[in-house]
Amino acid sequence: MARTPTIAPRLLRPARPVPAAAGLGSAMLLSLQAFEAAMRLGSFKAAATALHLSPSAVSHRVRNLERALGDRLFTRAHRAIRPTRAGVTLAATTGRAFADLLRATGPTDSSAGHRRLRLAVAPPFGSHWLLPRLARFTADHPEIELAIENLSRPVDLETEPFDATIRVGDGHFPRLAPVHLMPIGTTPIAQPRLIQRLRLRQPADLASAPLIHVSTFPLAWPVWLGGAGLGGLKAPQSIWVDTFGAALEAAEHGIGVALGLDPVFALPERAGRISRLFDFVHPTGSLWLVYPPDERGNPILRAFKQWLLAEIGRNR
Repeated sequence: MARTPTIAPRLLRPARPVPAAAGLGSAMLLSLQAFEAAMRLGSFKAAATALHLSPSAVSHRVRNLERALGDRLFTRAHRAIRPTRAGVTLAATTGRAFADLLRATGPTDSSAGHRRLRLAVAPPFGSHWLLPRLARFTADHPEIELAIENLSRPVDLETEPFDATIRVGDGHFPRLAPVHLMPIGTTPIAQPRLIQRLRLRQPADLASAPLIHVSTFPLAWPVWLGGAGLGGLKAPQSIWVDTFGAALEAAEHGIGVALGLDPVFALPERAGRISRLFDFVHPTGSLWLVYPPDERGNPILRAFKQWLLAEIGRNR
């Protein structure tokens, strides 16, 4: 699995200032909000869902902003948008501004008895490892409100409203504080009945099994097969899904053999819903809890970090 590159945040200024005549009235603020959401989430549709609007309303607000600025912020294609240079420049300011507003206005009043921790978590770790274990944390810390978002893309903690992120990497996160959680790797997994029916006893037997591929990591199987000395192996059938989480679920249903992220699939393996086929695990990096250095004193984050490390140690 390819490692996600880390891009250090840059401090930029908008190429063109907002005209004084436009002001910063409610219409302009709504347009900036729509632009920020579209930029952060990667589409007008996703921004519309987050803002409880229609995609056409988001598009209309962004066009109003473009007219006010006198510059295009996105290039539009069929069901896709790409930021222009002006869009990237403006986003460096709006992302930071809206993140600061969310942090300032979020429900963090300790006098009300509840404090919020916002986390961006790499899937499928969030769905298949973290969430099934989270009841123990919430039982021990009823005063902490968790806001968890599964995101496969890199998160800029300076401009996005997250206190910390759990992400894959090599430990090199400039200007951030990383805490190593666990190494991860890929290894074939399948439903026990399928393994028995196809008599999958050694890696070469995969030549008789349907292989489940992840479209966002198309080289995952070729890399694993190459590491196992089976670079030329051809499967009789290929099934493609979009995430490792979907591949795990497909394997549980007996559709084929998937590459599981070890140890993310520990719970279904322990329950007997899937089994690993072989000992060979191809290393793909590690999972890290990453946060800005000035969050080290955050008692909410410290409580979550202590629980998370203890939970990882308990499940080894």
